[in-house]
Amino acid sequence: MHAHERRATGGESAPRTAPRGPERPRTPSSALPTHGPEALRTLQRTAGNAAVARALAPAPERARDPQHIQRYAEGEAAHGFDKVSAHGAIAIRGRQEAYADADMITAAAHSLDAQDRVPITLERGAAVQVGDRTLYRVLPVYKDAARADAAVRAAGRNPEGAGHEPVRGDTAAEREDKRAAYLKSLTDPPEVRQLVNLTQRIVTALKARAEPRSATVDGLRAEAMKLAAATMGGGWVAAQFPYPERTGREGLTDLAILMPGLTSEFLAGLPAVENQEAQVHELLITLPNDCQAAAAQLIGRPADGGLSVRRDAPAVGENHYVDLRGAAPDGWANHFAAVILRDGPDSLTYETAADRTSAVQHGKSLGYFALYGRAGSDQSFDTVIRAQNQAYAERSAPAT
Repeated sequence: MHAHERRATGGESAPRTAPRGPERPRTPSSALPTHGPEALRTLQRTAGNAAVARALAPAPERARDPQHIQRYAEGEAAHGFDKVSAHGAIAIRGRQEAYADADMITAAAHSLDAQDRVPITLERGAAVQVGDRTLYRVLPVYKDAARADAAVRAAGRNPEGAGHEPVRGDTAAEREDKRAAYLKSLTDPPEVRQLVNLTQRIVTALKARAEPRSATVDGLRAEAMKLAAATMGGGWVAAQFPYPERTGREGLTDLAILMPGLTSEFLAGLPAVENQEAQVHELLITLPNDCQAAAAQLIGRPADGGLSVRRDAPAVGENHYVDLRGAAPDGWANHFAAVILRDGPDSLTYETAADRTSAVQHGKSLGYFALYGRAGSDQSFDTVIRAQNQAYAERSAPAT
């Protein structure tokens, strides 16, 4: 595989954002009520989770004593792409553009179609020239509308979201209508209205003549903590909510002061996400903010042990997996990536992981493509992810 710094060569104009790193298993916001405010208070007392919200800067893909080195191409050899596979049949540019040989896309689609547990297949998009080769945009799509609907429901998303998932056989007009519906759904995350409504209720309670009841203050505080955890994460709750908690009007005053800041920080995180997604020229499958759940959504669970199996050369329809527990303090637990194409020793994945640089908890998360080299090389899945994990751990360690 050849790597190269991105050059201005046209294509999508979305700004490059920090790579989304794998993350530890998280409690979805839908499950928070079962934990209640006491669990959040415990988290708050630890005050050690602020690092969760820190931005991920691009991590160097350095090797850990690799057995093989895949030499990088320089200048024109990469033809304006970030990475080109060793045999030249796959190229990626940015996070949402992957291109491949037409016959390779067709063969991978046939392989995915033959695997009933796999709900997706591949379509061929616009052509680009990579040196003397013509490659085509790689577009993961659901095999049919029923599978798209099932994936949306399994992810706990609004079933209406299945209406803007790409499905095999969509006409150009249908695909554009879906893309427009998807972009429209980004403009007003429901959390914004929830934050505004809760702030209004807190202010109304604070202005009331009667002394507020303890149950009222506790209920509003619990609701604010739940919403803060869902929008900004547990680290924000631990770092920002006043502790010890005050009661009566003082407690309401604390909440009235906190809510505008919470809302402002949530809104500040949205432009990067919306700009990134609004610039996408092709509609991509929406993935959850969890690498394992994303792999399951894309390829189901392979019969030979499921997703949590280390594979040096996973086939199309299988996945990469690395166990990172204990690899670095404050690091990640693991990472999963679904393989959708292979070019000799190189694998193209469509994957996801939480982007802690932006508030993506409003339910939208684009997957991204990654190209990994042969096992044991400096560009292998294990080497790249372990290096990113180490760099992330160094950045996210609590300040001393």
